[in-house]
Amino acid sequence: MSKIIKLTESDLIHIIHKVLNEQSVIGAPNNGVISSNTTKPSPVTPKGFECVPKLFSAPVANLKSKGYNPLFLKTALGVIGRESSFGSGDRFDYLNPLKTLWANLGGSTSVGYGQIKPETAEKYGMDVDDLNTALGSITTVYNILMDNFKKARQVGFSGSPSVNVKNGTGNAALDMAIVAYNAGAGKIVKYCETSDPKIKKDCKNAGKVINGLTVKNKPVADYIPNFKTNRWDGVEISSHGYVQEVANKIKNYTCFS
Repeated sequence: MSKIIKLTESDLIHIIHKVLNEQSVIGAPNNGVISSNTTKPSPVTPKGFECVPKLFSAPVANLKSKGYNPLFLKTALGVIGRESSFGSGDRFDYLNPLKTLWANLGGSTSVGYGQIKPETAEKYGMDVDDLNTALGSITTVYNILMDNFKKARQVGFSGSPSVNVKNGTGNAALDMAIVAYNAGAGKIVKYCETSDPKIKKDCKNAGKVINGLTVKNKPVADYIPNFKTNRWDGVEISSHGYVQEVANKIKNYTCFS
């Protein structure tokens, strides 16, 4: 009888760490270092898109020619640059194939250049294979951001700078869309003052006591929450830091508008 072995995403990460720690073998060719580098044809960069990473220049040019919003294309590039450095680096080279395998086996994990979960991609007509292509990933990231932005505007976020994010995009609704890309669309709500001046809570809880704090019926316009989490490798990520990184990357894409 065959034995079924079930692995979690954390099990895969543990295996990857072990492989990376053991990959250097004295006396082996190339010192035993695993290399995923292969010779690939260099993509042709369309004129006017020289500031875009080569792999993504043609997809971006294609989408822009179809009427996609340049600001959101730049923001999508910023997100992909933040999530995977456009597919560069050993971490992506070693981890993404295993995460892709896990996703194809039915596991819930983020994959591809935009680090998107298959169940999310499915809502936009994409699958795991699409997420591992430049066109598929940037199209999906773009559509997620656009949906998040529309929801943020409906909730009441404006196009003015966020009241509590330094060096953001200068557009509160877009800042919130970027936060939601990382933290989930459920975070796009109105935030109200509480009995602690430093803390804001979802306005739907106005009049209630949440974790010892009284939520007041006083919405704070263009307030961006700052969620903090620890990444799998122990690095702390904050929502404000995420927005700032993406906003800074957007500034690199000055060759198209």
